[in-house]
Amino acid sequence: MTTFTMPVTLDRVWPRNTVIAQRPPDDSLDWIPRTLRAYDRSSAAPLPLAGSLPVICHEAAATPAALQLLRDCGLRLPAEIILYRDCEHMRGLVADQARRGRRIGIAYTSRRLLAPVESYVNDPHMHAALNDKANLGRLLPPEAVPRRRVVETADLRQLLRDRARLPLVLKASSRLGSAAGCDVAICRSPDDLAPAYRRLARAERVVVEEFYDFAENWCLHFAIGDEGAVYCGAAEQVCDEAGVYQGNWCDQSAGPGNEAIEFARHAARTGWSLGYRGFLGVDMGRTARGRWLAFDLNFRLNGSTGQVLLRDSIAAEWGATSSRICCGVPFRGSFAAMVDRLWTFHSRRQLVPLLAFDLERADPAEPDPVCNFLAVGSNRKAVDAVLAALCEAGFELNAVAATQPARRAG
Repeated sequence: MTTFTMPVTLDRVWPRNTVIAQRPPDDSLDWIPRTLRAYDRSSAAPLPLAGSLPVICHEAAATPAALQLLRDCGLRLPAEIILYRDCEHMRGLVADQARRGRRIGIAYTSRRLLAPVESYVNDPHMHAALNDKANLGRLLPPEAVPRRRVVETADLRQLLRDRARLPLVLKASSRLGSAAGCDVAICRSPDDLAPAYRRLARAERVVVEEFYDFAENWCLHFAIGDEGAVYCGAAEQVCDEAGVYQGNWCDQSAGPGNEAIEFARHAARTGWSLGYRGFLGVDMGRTARGRWLAFDLNFRLNGSTGQVLLRDSIAAEWGATSSRICCGVPFRGSFAAMVDRLWTFHSRRQLVPLLAFDLERADPAEPDPVCNFLAVGSNRKAVDAVLAALCEAGFELNAVAATQPARRAG
C-alpha cells in the first residue's frame, strides 16, 4: 500500500502536548461561511497534517469509514481523534483538555476564548492581530504592499460616495478569523458600492485597497517553528470573478518568482519574531508589469497547505506531478457510495482523498455528503480529464471546473 509523507507536520512546529481545535466557535462566524459543511468540515482538515498531535473533530467527519478511507489511501492520521457533536460540546472538550494541561492549537480566533490565554499555543490576541487585514502593511516590506488605507466603517459610505476611484477592493478589518473571501468585496462599478458597504458594515474598520488585475496569483506556504521559518512551496490559486477562493493548482516545477518568495519570507520572519508558531499562507499576485504584491496573510492552515506538502511524495510514488485541490465538493448519493467512488479513483492513481464528511449525521436535512480531495495527473490536461470523470461519477464540481487559474484582484 502506498504511504504518502510530508516534509513537515503540525507536531514539528507546535509543542508535543498540543491538541488541535480548528472548528471556529458559533459566536465568531462573521467572516467564515455559515454552513455546517464549511465550519464543522474544517475541524477535520488538520487530520492529515497533525502528525502525532490529537485532533478535536466533528463526528460526521471522523466516522470509521471516513478514517479508514484516508488511511487506506496512504495518509498518516493521529492515533487520538476526539469527537464532538456540536459547538457547545466542542467548547467543553477544549476546556477539559486545557484543564489536563494540554496546549490548544487553533486556526480561527474568537470573541470568547475557548480556554485560558496561557493554554493557547499562540497568544490569541497576537494571533488575531497577525490575521487582521488592516495590519498587512506592518508585516511586509513597503514595496510588497498594495496602495491602501484603513477607515472607520462609519466613514466608509461617505468616502465611497465622494472619492471612490473604481475599481477598488474593500476588506473587513477584524480580529476574528476569516475564510473563503467572506470578508472581501471587489467593486468594479458604482453599482457594486452599496452591496459592498452592506456586506462589510459590521466590520470594525474597512481596508480600502487599490485594485490589481493580477496575471499570476499564488499562495506561498511557510512552516514556522522555534528555529525559524521554512518555505514549503506554493500553489497557484483559482478564484471566481468575485474573488472567492475555488481551489488551487500545484505543479512540481512551477512556482512564483524569487522576489515573491523573499517578500513572503519577510512576513513569516516577522510572525516568528512576534512569537507565532504554525503554518502561514501568503497570497501574492504578479501584475502585468511584473510587480509582486501580497494581498492577504493567513497565519493558519490554508486550503492548499496539504496539497503543497504532499506534492513531492505523490510525484515520487505515482509520477503525478500536477494536482488540483477541490474542497467542500457535494456528492449526489449516499455517504457509503461517495466513499466507494473516492476509493475507485484513488485505486486508479487519480485522486487522494483528504476528507469525507457525512453531512446527514450533522444535519438530517442535508442528505448529500461532501469531501475534499486532490485530483492528480501527469499534467493539468490529465487532471482536467479526472475532474470531468468525477463529475460523471456524481461529484458536483461545477464551481471548481475552470481549467485555468482565474485572476484574483488584490
